Amino acid sequence: MDIGVDITGISRFKNRKERFVNCILTEEELRLYHTLSEEKKPVFLATRWACKEAIFKATQNKNYLQYSILNDTNGKPYVQNEPKMHISISHESDTVIAFVVIE
Repeated sequence: MDIGVDITGISRFKNRKERFVNCILTEEELRLYHTLSEEKKPVFLATRWACKEAIFKATQNKNYLQYSILNDTNGKPYVQNEPKMHISISHESDTVIAFVVIE
């Protein structure tokens, strides 16, 4: 079993250029991102970034940006096509934390 955790500030992701967004989000995530209000976009970016950083810390896979972090119908986050990766995300005020456990 491997674990990884990351914490970041939401304010770091406000007013990010489209080039940056395209670098860190997968196609599936981009589709979701473009449906969000401007107010919710920084939270979405921060949570995806923290998840991918936590995955990197657990796997040391330098292609960690390739993972798609999606939500099921109940809102629970998951890593697409990676059933052995389990993710938990939390945010409050300006802080996001993501934790991943890999079976």
